[in-house]
Amino acid sequence: MTDTNDMAILLRAYQLESNPKNGEKWKMQGWSSLRIGASTSDLNRLMDEHLIQLCNQAGRFRSYSLSEKGLGVVARTAMEARPHVTAAELMEAFADIEMWDDLKAMIAETLEAGKRVHFLLEGPPACGKSLFLEGIRQVAPFAALAFGSRTSAAGLSALFFAEQPTILLLDEADKMDHWTLPVLLGVMETGELVSTKSGNTRGVHLETTVIAACNSSAKMTPEFLSRFGMHAHFPEYTRDEFIRVCRSFLVKRHGAEAPLAALIAKTVYDKCLGDVRKARDILKLMHDPTPEELERVVGVMINYAGQVRPKQRSPGLNGRLAGL
Repeated sequence: MTDTNDMAILLRAYQLESNPKNGEKWKMQGWSSLRIGASTSDLNRLMDEHLIQLCNQAGRFRSYSLSEKGLGVVARTAMEARPHVTAAELMEAFADIEMWDDLKAMIAETLEAGKRVHFLLEGPPACGKSLFLEGIRQVAPFAALAFGSRTSAAGLSALFFAEQPTILLLDEADKMDHWTLPVLLGVMETGELVSTKSGNTRGVHLETTVIAACNSSAKMTPEFLSRFGMHAHFPEYTRDEFIRVCRSFLVKRHGAEAPLAALIAKTVYDKCLGDVRKARDILKLMHDPTPEELERVVGVMINYAGQVRPKQRSPGLNGRLAGL
């Protein structure tokens, strides 16, 4: 179908049926030629091409809805017409992320080009994975965020139908239950999503790219892992890298002075107190930005650390994990 008038009619129908508030009503009850701004001959032609279907008929009144074929055609066109994020915008959003410059560039360029290549970011807590998702969400139109630990199959399907995101940001992907996985697998592979509820079946074609993050992929199924074109393993920080990342985080995100931020970072690493988030919490617990106050807060932490107290780490013991 190449008629621009026909596509305009289908797009208006699609806007009605994809409306989060009352889209289900239009799909079930249909819409009239008057409501969609089309002539009877227009709708007859679209029916002949199996792009729309008859919902109800009472005398001379008819109501219509998009067919599966029509939905596939118009959904793809509607998504292509959406504004796309640029690589420059993404790189600016990634500015708070220290290191991983080549990965940042690859993700930014892929999303700008609209290529459906899925990314899985795996690594220990506080290594920057969530900052990638946060940065994308800030600047990318039609990006949706979901958490594997809090998302059901029905909830994920509803999100796809209502928002039809061009990008799905999936945090805690390793905590997703096995009932939710089939919904995601279909969308990642073919873009097709079909849902049946109370005997009614609906479907949509999506051009969604998945950017997922997890602490460990050990329990993920092979078919899920195979959907990701890039599986990036974040290495554990060396001491110098931890200090650099932690200092930048405290300065840029929490307004700490650079010397104090560096001192907190060194203390957290050398005394094995935790990760970057622990450094943030120490900064919040301090009444004054002084070394003495830092010593007081850390002393209280260690005193109440329980039976297993943190052991001081040798500054030269770096122990990296496998990288990308």
